[in-house]
Amino acid sequence: MVDYSARIASVRVAMEERGISVLFLPVSSTLEYLTGLSREIPNPTEDDRPGDWVSGMYLGLNAGPVIVEPRMGSAHMERQVAGKDWISELYVLGEPEDYSGVLTRLVGEMRGDSNGAIALGQRAWTNTAIDMLKAAPDAELVNAHEFLGPMRMVKDDGEREAMRRAVAVVDNAYEDILAQLRLGMTSREITWIIDRILYGHGADGVSFHTSVYIGGAASGDGNVFENTSNRVLGRDCTVAFDFGALLDGYCSDFGRTVFTGEPSEERRRVYDLVISAQAAAIEAMKDGQITAAQLDRVARSIIEDSGHGPAFIHRLGHAIGKDVHEPPFLLEGDDTLLQTGMFFTIEPSVVMDDGAFIRVEDVVMVTPEGGENLNRTGHELRVLEL
Repeated sequence: MVDYSARIASVRVAMEERGISVLFLPVSSTLEYLTGLSREIPNPTEDDRPGDWVSGMYLGLNAGPVIVEPRMGSAHMERQVAGKDWISELYVLGEPEDYSGVLTRLVGEMRGDSNGAIALGQRAWTNTAIDMLKAAPDAELVNAHEFLGPMRMVKDDGEREAMRRAVAVVDNAYEDILAQLRLGMTSREITWIIDRILYGHGADGVSFHTSVYIGGAASGDGNVFENTSNRVLGRDCTVAFDFGALLDGYCSDFGRTVFTGEPSEERRRVYDLVISAQAAAIEAMKDGQITAAQLDRVARSIIEDSGHGPAFIHRLGHAIGKDVHEPPFLLEGDDTLLQTGMFFTIEPSVVMDDGAFIRVEDVVMVTPEGGENLNRTGHELRVLEL
C-alpha cells in the first residue's frame, strides 16, 4: 500500500530546504505519484475546459493539498478524492467563475506571511505562471521537477511490481501480434492491430503512440521511419516494433525486429550486433558503478567498432516509470549514477544501407549484480512464414 502522506511530507521537507512556500502541480504523472489521483489518458488534440489553467494541486508548507478541478468531468475527480484523507479539500470550479481569483486566493492561503518561492510542475500552463506572478509579485518561480524528478527515479517495491505487470502485458501480447501479420498490410494497419491486442491483454492504454517501422523491400509511401504511412509489408522486409502498455499508472516500452524473408548474411550480422550491444549494456548496469553516459558508451562502442557507429542514430535509452520517457537519459553528457531500483529501456539499433532498420528494446532494472531484464520475450532471430 502506497503511503501518500509520507510522499507529501517528503515533498514539504524538500520545499522548506529550498525556500519554497507553494507547490502547484497540474494533473500529471507527478500529481499521480504524490497523491494517487490518476491522470486521464490525453486526447490527441486540445480539449480545454473552463478554468483548466488553475486546476491541479496546491500545496503549502502547512496547508493543503487542495485539488482544484473544472466542473466539466468533475464527477471522476470526486470519486477519486473520496476516502483519501491526505487530500485536505476538493474545490470544483463553477461555470463561469473568476478562475484567476481562485488561484490568487489559494496562493495567498498557502503562502501566508511567507515570501518564499512558488514551484510549478514543468508542464504547467503559461497562463498559470502569469497568474502566479500576479498573485505573488515578490515570488520567484522555480521548476518543481528539479526536486520532484529525483524522488521518482528510484522505484520502491510497489512500483517495481507495477512495472513488472506493465511489462508482462507486452510480452503476453507479442506472439498474438505476430500471428496477425499478413503480406500486404501497411504500417498503419499493423499499429491498429497492436493497440487492439494490447487492450485485449488488459492494458489501460498505450504508453505512447505505437510505431511500426517496415524496412527493406517495402513498397508504398514514405520511408522506414514514417510509421503511420502506407508502407506495405512484403517479402524481404524487416519489421521493427516499438510499442508499450500503460497499466495501473506505469509504463512498458518494447521493441523487436522480425524478418519476412530469409535475411542476408549482412542483416544477420547486424541483428547479432544489436543484440550483443544490448546484452553488454544490461550486464554493466550495476548499482553505483556506472553513469548514464558511460552505459551509453558501452553499447555504442560495440556498434562503432563494427563500423556501424553513424547508423546508431539515437541515445541508448531512457528511464521509465509513470512516464514512458523519464530522466535520466542514457546519452553522452548525463552523469547520473545508476542506482538499484532505477528502470531503463535499453534499445540499441542500426539503420542499414539497404533500408532495413534493426532494433531491440527491453525494460531493465539496475541491481548490484547488473541489469535485470523484465521482459521474457526471447532475442532469437525470427523469420516469419507469411
